[in-house]
Amino acid sequence: MAAVDDPKTLGRTRLSFANEAEIDEFAATLDKFEKGELTADQWRGYRLVRGNYGQRQDVVQMIRVKIPQGVLDAPQLQALADVADTWSRGFGHITTRQNVQFHFLQPHDVELSMRRLAEAGLTTREACGSAVRNITGCPYAGVAADEVFDVTPYAETLTRYLLRHPLSSSLPRKFKIAFEGCASEDHSLTPINDLGFRARLRGRERGFRLTVGGGTSTVATSGTELYEFLPAGEIFEVAEAVLRVFHRLGDFKHKQRNRMKFLIRELGWDGWRAEFERELQAFREEGGAPFAFPPDQPPVETAPDWPRPLPPSSTECAARATAAQVRGPGLVPEAPPRFAPAVRYDLHWASTNVRPQRQPGFSTVTVTLPLGDLTGAQLR
Repeated sequence: MAAVDDPKTLGRTRLSFANEAEIDEFAATLDKFEKGELTADQWRGYRLVRGNYGQRQDVVQMIRVKIPQGVLDAPQLQALADVADTWSRGFGHITTRQNVQFHFLQPHDVELSMRRLAEAGLTTREACGSAVRNITGCPYAGVAADEVFDVTPYAETLTRYLLRHPLSSSLPRKFKIAFEGCASEDHSLTPINDLGFRARLRGRERGFRLTVGGGTSTVATSGTELYEFLPAGEIFEVAEAVLRVFHRLGDFKHKQRNRMKFLIRELGWDGWRAEFERELQAFREEGGAPFAFPPDQPPVETAPDWPRPLPPSSTECAARATAAQVRGPGLVPEAPPRFAPAVRYDLHWASTNVRPQRQPGFSTVTVTLPLGDLTGAQLR
C-alpha cells in the first residue's frame, strides 16, 4: 500500500497510514546508534516517536501499532498476526487507546515488523513519546442506532492531517484526542482526552461539542468546554491552534506536570482561552487549513461487492482459537479450553453480545479479550 500524507479520506482500506522511507530512516538511525554515533538519549528520543519502547529486560523492545479509530480490515489482521507469530511471542496486546502492542522484539526485528505492517497500511509513527497519540473513535461508529452521525471520516481525516505534522512529535508531553458520535452514551470517554469531539447537529449542519484539557492519572480532570458547537469544517484549524499553544507555552522540563491540563491550570481558563484565540487568528491569517471534504458530505465507504462467505461453525472457531502457539518470556495468555458447542450457550452469548445495527441484516458483535491479549491464531 502506498503511503498517503494528505488528509483526504477515502476509507482506511484504500489509503495507507505507513511510509516506507520512514522505515529506511529508522534502520539507518539504529545502525548509527549501534556504531556509537548517537547517544542513548538521542536514540531514545528518536525511537519513541517511531512507536518503539525499551523494556526493563536487556536489549528487547516493544512496538506499539496505531489502529486509527480502532478499525482493521482482514489483511491488517493478517499482518498483526504475522508480527505476533514471527517476531514477538505469538500474541499481541490491545490497549485502551485502540493500539496493538508487541513485546520482546529483538532490535533488528523491529524494522522487519514495521515493513510487514506497512504492507497492510499500518504505522507505529507517533504511537509513543511526547506526540499526538492514536486518535480514538467510538467502537460503534457507523452502526449505532442512535448515533448523531458517523464520526469516522472526521476522525480519520484529522488523523491524516496530524500524522507526521511538524508539531505532532515535538510537544512537551503526549496529547490525546477522541471522537464520539452516539447520542445516549459516550463510549470514547471524550472528557478525559486533551481534545474530545462529541457529535452535534445544528439544523442539518454537522459539528462537535469540543472539550479541552481532560486527563486521568495525576490530578484527574474532565475537559472544559471550548465550543458548544464547532462546525465540522473547522476541526483542523482548532486542533492546530491548540497544539500551537501547547508547544509554545507547555512545560518541557517537568514530566510530572506538563500535560495540557496543567497548562490550563497555570494560565487560568481565561488566560489559556486568550492564547488559543491568538493562535487561531494567526493560523487563519496564514491561510489556515482547508478541510479535506465538504463537511456535511463526508465520503461514504461502501460495502464490498463480493458475496459474503459462510461463517465458520462454532467447532471451527474453537479449533482455530485453541491452535495458538504462545511463548515466553514474561506472562503469556493461556490457550482457551476446547469447548463442546451447545445451542443453549450460543443463545445466551447472542443475547448479551450481539445487537442489531443500523444496516438491516447486519449485527454488531462484542467480544471479551481476557487481559486484552489476542493470539496470532485468534487474529487470523
